[in-house]
Amino acid sequence: MEKHRSLYLALLSTSHGMNHVYQLLIPVVIPRITAEYRLSNFMAGILVACFSLSYSLLQVLFGYLSRIYGRKNLLIFGFVLTSMSFLTIGFVDNLMMFALLLFLAGIGGSTYHPNGMPFLSEFYGENRGQASGFHQTGGASGSFIAPLVIGALVLGFDWRLTVTTLSIPGIVLAIALWLLLAEPKRRIREKESEQQSKENMTVNLRLYGPSLVFIVAAMIYVVGLRGIDAFANQYFTYGRQIKNIAEASLLFSMLKVAGLFSGPLSGKFSDIFGRKKVLIVLVVVESVSLCTLTIVPLSILIIPCILFGFASFGLLAITDAFLADITPKEHMATVFGLNFTVSFITSAIIPPILGGIFDLYGFGVGFMTLSAIMPFSIPILLQIKSKGSTAKDE
Repeated sequence: MEKHRSLYLALLSTSHGMNHVYQLLIPVVIPRITAEYRLSNFMAGILVACFSLSYSLLQVLFGYLSRIYGRKNLLIFGFVLTSMSFLTIGFVDNLMMFALLLFLAGIGGSTYHPNGMPFLSEFYGENRGQASGFHQTGGASGSFIAPLVIGALVLGFDWRLTVTTLSIPGIVLAIALWLLLAEPKRRIREKESEQQSKENMTVNLRLYGPSLVFIVAAMIYVVGLRGIDAFANQYFTYGRQIKNIAEASLLFSMLKVAGLFSGPLSGKFSDIFGRKKVLIVLVVVESVSLCTLTIVPLSILIIPCILFGFASFGLLAITDAFLADITPKEHMATVFGLNFTVSFITSAIIPPILGGIFDLYGFGVGFMTLSAIMPFSIPILLQIKSKGSTAKDE
């Protein structure tokens, strides 16, 4: 069992990382796409939102469908669909077809989060915060590596060949999941208890209330990350006048580098001091660093980038652990799917709005607006009764 737990943690963390690579693939190359199609920031935001829209809206559905088709099968399906969509993008010139393929890629990407973390949580009852942190490090690794690799490939070749080339690892990973990942043997028990679970979820609002309240708070404090992920390279290229895409992508990767250790460290702190306390501290750090990122000189821009990354990945890791703490197990996949739908829907809403603000008022006003929104999550967090977590949260 211990050997299998380590294997699954490694495999799911790698899958998480690849999912993040695909999330950032278009945002990293968006300056080249903007130049080729002569898009405004608003239209660039619309294009990014095509991926994010399906990526966010279908998370609940795939969380629920795991009861029927199994988490393993949905993870494999997702990587195959995303990979084939990006492979095809490299050969199309029509912008409408491009947008449609991004929508399909987002459908594939939406299968991971509502299935990956619940899958992992079944093997880690104790030390869940730390396991969640290591899993988040996998995602952070993908986010850190993606800008560096994509920027180098675009610089050496072009953005179309880059997108096509990066479709291949997803196919390889789908094969590895098929061969190495074992589906938990819980299908019979889940089907027998499904009707009773639905009734309990409908009637016992007190039991599910903390999960729903927390999902609202998480949606608010994640807006800064969604805005940065969509427009970091656009900001570095046009807002900070860094014309070399490799240099802009290096700064993008600095937004992610702290996630390599922030997830496990923040998760461990939350195991010791309580989830809510650490969440609140990280919300403040993320908000302040995002604001600072727009005003510091270019020579020290790397500092708020790293601080922002530390806070954002720490928040993601503790969000997974805290939600697992306060959610009844029989509906964990569905609730995780709901959380990721609500969280990632901001990835579809924020880019067009933020792009419009950039066009009218500049990059600084747009990012400062997001910075001001995030702290509104703190009063909501303080209202949550976290009986499933640690006493330090009370």
